[in-house]
Amino acid sequence: MIKPLLVAATLLLGSQLSAQEPELPAQRDPLRNLAINPNDNNRINPDKNLRINPKQNWNINPLLNDKINPAKNKLLDPKINKEFSPIANHSINPMFNFTLHPLSNNQWTGQYIFNKDGQMVGYLVDATQFIKLDFDQKGNWKGYLVKTSTNTYLYYNLQDEWTKGFYCEDSMVGYNIFDGQAEWTGLYAK
Repeated sequence: MIKPLLVAATLLLGSQLSAQEPELPAQRDPLRNLAINPNDNNRINPDKNLRINPKQNWNINPLLNDKINPAKNKLLDPKINKEFSPIANHSINPMFNFTLHPLSNNQWTGQYIFNKDGQMVGYLVDATQFIKLDFDQKGNWKGYLVKTSTNTYLYYNLQDEWTKGFYCEDSMVGYNIFDGQAEWTGLYAK
């Protein structure tokens, strides 16, 4: 009787351990490493550094730059360019390629997503050099990003539709997240 209980407890504990969220490294935690926190580092804050603010720098704004707008540049549209669509391309779909899921692969590469208070709220997983996958903190796949020639990433939902949201480089080690009006959401990825 004890042996079956021990086996069951071991299996249960093992399954819980494999589904836990990855530990946040100190160097990537904006509450411990203030150099990567836009609230403490004006260089990576788009409200303080106009070069990384798409309202001031039209080159990185897909609403103002036709070269990086998927409505104008069809190469960036995953409904046409299926290589960029995780829905059509299973090699970059985390439902088919489990190595791309941050909670099932402790060797995933990418960034953590933080809210304006520095709390981790999700993951950005590198699927390819052009595609990143967006997961919430619980590991639910929410959407994906397609890289443009200006290193702005366009945000697509799981129906391959551009949400008008986008991510811009922060001039150091991550991205700031903007909504469809080019307003910084306060979210950022490191």
